[in-house]
Amino acid sequence: MAAMMPGMRPPASTPGPSHSHPHPHPQPTQTPIQLQPSPALQILLDSVPHSPVPWTLHEQTVPAPPAPPGQKTQPQTQTIVVCSEHKLSYCEKCDVDFNGLNYLHQFLKAAPADAVPPPPNVPPPPQRATVVKQLKEQGNTAFKSNNFGQAIQLYSKSADMALTRPPWEPSAIGKDEVVVALCNRSAAFAFAGAWLNALADAEAVVMIKRPWTKGHFRKARALVGLDRLEDARDALVDGLQFEPDDKVCSLHPLDEDCFDE
Repeated sequence: MAAMMPGMRPPASTPGPSHSHPHPHPQPTQTPIQLQPSPALQILLDSVPHSPVPWTLHEQTVPAPPAPPGQKTQPQTQTIVVCSEHKLSYCEKCDVDFNGLNYLHQFLKAAPADAVPPPPNVPPPPQRATVVKQLKEQGNTAFKSNNFGQAIQLYSKSADMALTRPPWEPSAIGKDEVVVALCNRSAAFAFAGAWLNALADAEAVVMIKRPWTKGHFRKARALVGLDRLEDARDALVDGLQFEPDDKVCSLHPLDEDCFDE
């Protein structure tokens, strides 16, 4: 092969048959990293007295739940942990008790989808807030129509829906929803003449959201209905210390009533 002069480019190679790879080359399987316990911890674990527990999985038939009229339900099966010899979840002879483990397994299987916490910094889904608001607005409509019994039921459903928020959602959201529902229900109880119920809801509102003057007004309104005028005055004074210029507690507070829109 002749030597190449300086500055010369190598001759272009003749294109040969192309070789396409429709599938990527298989990657070598990576073994997951397993953390090894410290020797001191391993010695401690080995020193704990223990005996092997013989167990196995068993399919158990569960009675079918009551079916609606005209319908049939099939028996269901569930997998449980039992002792290997007697096939019992609780066995005195084998000295094992798997009832707690089996209950936990069935509980987790039956848990709703929203029982699993979402990743951090994910806002709560809007469906629950929408239902809470719709129930409150329906209660307001019934309240305006002087249908106080129906309004009380709708406000109760709104509060119940707000109270069932998962514990990992911001607590302030549920508190605000519950406060509004109870405040409106207190007003409905007051117009229905159920003064003790109205007072109970108002005191709950004050306990949850003390700086909100409307809760103190609801409490004063219920106390007037119970002919406890001095206590009603104290409730208004307590509310005005948070918002001295609040019109709800300062302008004819015991003769007017309103509910939160």
